[in-house]
Amino acid sequence: MFCNRWVTLWLPFFFLSLGVNSNASMPSEKIEKYIALKLKRNDRVLRINEKSIGDEGAKFLAKSPLLESVETLIIYKGDIRDEGVRALADSRKLVQLTALYLENNHITDQGAIEIASSETFKNLQVLNLYRNKITDKGAKAIAESDTLSRLTEINLNFNEVGDEGTKSLTTSASLKQLKKIGLEYNRLNQAGTESLKKFNIFQSINELKNSKRINEIGSLIHGDLGVMVLKEFSGFSELDNLDLSDSNLTDRSAIAIANTAWLKGLISLNLSSNRITDLGAKALADSKNLSQLKKLNLNFNFIGNLGAKVIAKSSNLAGLKSLKLGQNRVGKSGAKALKESNTLVNLMHPIFGFY
Repeated sequence: MFCNRWVTLWLPFFFLSLGVNSNASMPSEKIEKYIALKLKRNDRVLRINEKSIGDEGAKFLAKSPLLESVETLIIYKGDIRDEGVRALADSRKLVQLTALYLENNHITDQGAIEIASSETFKNLQVLNLYRNKITDKGAKAIAESDTLSRLTEINLNFNEVGDEGTKSLTTSASLKQLKKIGLEYNRLNQAGTESLKKFNIFQSINELKNSKRINEIGSLIHGDLGVMVLKEFSGFSELDNLDLSDSNLTDRSAIAIANTAWLKGLISLNLSSNRITDLGAKALADSKNLSQLKKLNLNFNFIGNLGAKVIAKSSNLAGLKSLKLGQNRVGKSGAKALKESNTLVNLMHPIFGFY
């Protein structure tokens, strides 16, 4: 009985005390001592983890001369809202920042707008706004920012960004140096997901191009979307070998490849184990862009007699030394056309062999 009465009397006071402590922000004096100790170890990086500094604490940081040399600022679970972000964005003490992490706070679109319009943040290369409350409006503000042009990486995981915001970021004309976008656990539908996939493929292709490993491009492509991204590239005249085998490609990809002018230097094209039909075969046969081909692998597709016949008559493919059409749907008439072709006179291997 006594124990129950004690619990009844003290329980409300316990929760009241807990509530006060959880909502209370660190006083300025304590923040100053804390950051001074942190910066004594490394004056270029300030990491504040799970310290409820609140907007008032952010205002204190914005005015503190201790932060004048800081290049990386991390405030994780700092209970910061848009008002605190505004103070940081207006600060003249944070102009050296190249990386800003405001993870797991309470920042909305208004805070994103403050960041996007801030002259203070013009040197930012990394912006991490993981787990906040940012929607398409905030994402668009960042994408259209004139002052964040040096951004190479942005993390908006666990926010409320949808297709519109995703498209703005992935096609931004302002963020030309952006290479990495984090949008996991947002509100993306098919359009947004495709925009992000295209962006990621584009960046990967660019990386191979810059490292002079362009003949490895095929390893990045899976599905027609990847080929559509590849088609948008230029300056790959040195690419001579393209392996897109087993990439789940359809006629759409075959047509895109046939119509891509910068593929004129291709010597070898492998499209085996895909879903290409007569339509795709005709596009390849009619393409003047593929006239330098010496090897064409179309094994394990769905090409029939019609596709075989147009390939047999193609003057654009007259330079072929190796043509593979095994395990397709070519019948007697298609096989006869290939055998009696007056254009495919340089072939050195059986067309229907697996070599």
